[in-house]
Amino acid sequence: MNNTPDNDAAQALNFAPRTSVEQVEEGHELAPKFDSDGLIACVTTDADSGEVLMLGYMNREALERTILTGEAHYWSRSRQVLWHKGATSGLIQRVVEMRIDDDQDAVWLRVALSAGTHAAPASCHVGYRSCFYRTVELKTGRIGYAEQEKTFDPLKVYGDAPNPTLL
Repeated sequence: MNNTPDNDAAQALNFAPRTSVEQVEEGHELAPKFDSDGLIACVTTDADSGEVLMLGYMNREALERTILTGEAHYWSRSRQVLWHKGATSGLIQRVVEMRIDDDQDAVWLRVALSAGTHAAPASCHVGYRSCFYRTVELKTGRIGYAEQEKTFDPLKVYGDAPNPTLL
């Protein structure tokens, strides 16, 4: 994670005010609607395969930095810091395309993944390619695994860094 400013992101974007439904739904101005915690949901998929990699959240600064740098930035709800995806692991997400939904309260990133020093291209801190590496069986709720093997060893990549998963 990285909460220091990127040189390319020193400037701030001026998001448009939300003035009408027509402007938000059909206009050409980015007027994101952040929730009461100042966050907007972001679904991230692999640009080549379409595979869902993760669901994250962006605050205003993360959205701005993503737009200005072309690399995915998120807000870590567990650590309460800005997070440049791959700053620690080297598993950078380069944005190929960014979309905003109809009412501008969710973002979709299509990304190209970089391989880290000790890892093949992946997104999940647990070591799997996707954060959605498990399946839930309908009617029983049993958990299974869609990905049978980890892409990398998290201990080699993150060392003794604290796990972001909270109980």
